[in-house]
Amino acid sequence: MRALREAVPRLYQVLLDVLAPRICMACDTGPELGQVFCRDCALDLVQSSDTALSSAGALIAPFAYAPPLSHALHAFKYGGRADLAAPLAALVRPHLADALGACDALVPVPLHPLRLAERGYNQSALLARACAAGSPLRVWPRAMTRLRHTPRQVGGSREARFENALNAFCVTEPKQVHGKRLALVDDVVTTGATALACVKALRTVGADVCAVVAVARAAAPAK
Repeated sequence: MRALREAVPRLYQVLLDVLAPRICMACDTGPELGQVFCRDCALDLVQSSDTALSSAGALIAPFAYAPPLSHALHAFKYGGRADLAAPLAALVRPHLADALGACDALVPVPLHPLRLAERGYNQSALLARACAAGSPLRVWPRAMTRLRHTPRQVGGSREARFENALNAFCVTEPKQVHGKRLALVDDVVTTGATALACVKALRTVGADVCAVVAVARAAAPAK
């Protein structure tokens, strides 16, 4: 019986590999189980040294938004690859222990309902749940809402990004977050406009935002 229990997961994985082979997000090589990239592409990940985000507090975005990671993040956000949440979170999790040790919960950046219906999932919420897996950290995906259906930020100037994010968010559960130590979670941080707007809304109702967590930091567009 024990041998059968051990064989079933292996058989399941074999069938899964046949039906949906694991492919590196940057090349055609098959990565190791639970990984986004093959070993060679993983060595090409670019580390980010930027750990400050103005008044939003500490920024935990361990990688730069550059290939091969940018390919995976684009597929995660726009390509329907919700399955990449766990392996992307695995890249970030080793960097979270010290900063999030005293946090009560993770709050993902919300999507507007129209964008959520279009995409089918909130990538930031999936990432937050994956980051919190196996830890006492809670995830509050409904703590905030996006009030305005703003245009996509990709390609926008720094000024346009801050204007789009201005007053675009509100806290829907102020009693839940009041007096709590929180970390805001997003997939990518560029100018920080979205993060700063969310942090401002959370702090307005008495939350203590200790960090902003993202997989990567992208270069800010020219003014």
